[in-house]
Amino acid sequence: MPTTTPLHDLVATRINQRWDAFAAAHPQLAKAIDRTVLVESTVARLRDDPAFARAMAQAELDEVQLAAVARVLDLAEKWIARALAVL
Repeated sequence: MPTTTPLHDLVATRINQRWDAFAAAHPQLAKAIDRTVLVESTVARLRDDPAFARAMAQAELDEVQLAAVARVLDLAEKWIARALAVL
C-alpha cells in the first residue's frame, strides 16, 4: 500500500493537473497508464535524483516545507493567471 507523504501529494497533484491535456494528446497511452504507479515511480525517481536532493538541501527544505512552498506557488499561479486574463 503506497504511503502518502507531502512529496507524494505534490507529485500526484501536479500529474493530475496535467493529466487531461496528456490524455487528450495521447489517449491510448493514457488508458494504459496506472496513475498510482506513475506517481509512485516519479516520487522514487525524485528521491533518488542527486539534483533534487541538492536543491532541497540548498533551499533547506524538508518534504513538509516543500509542500507549503508548492501551495504558495499554486496561489501565485492563480493570481498571475487572473492578472494575465485581464490584459
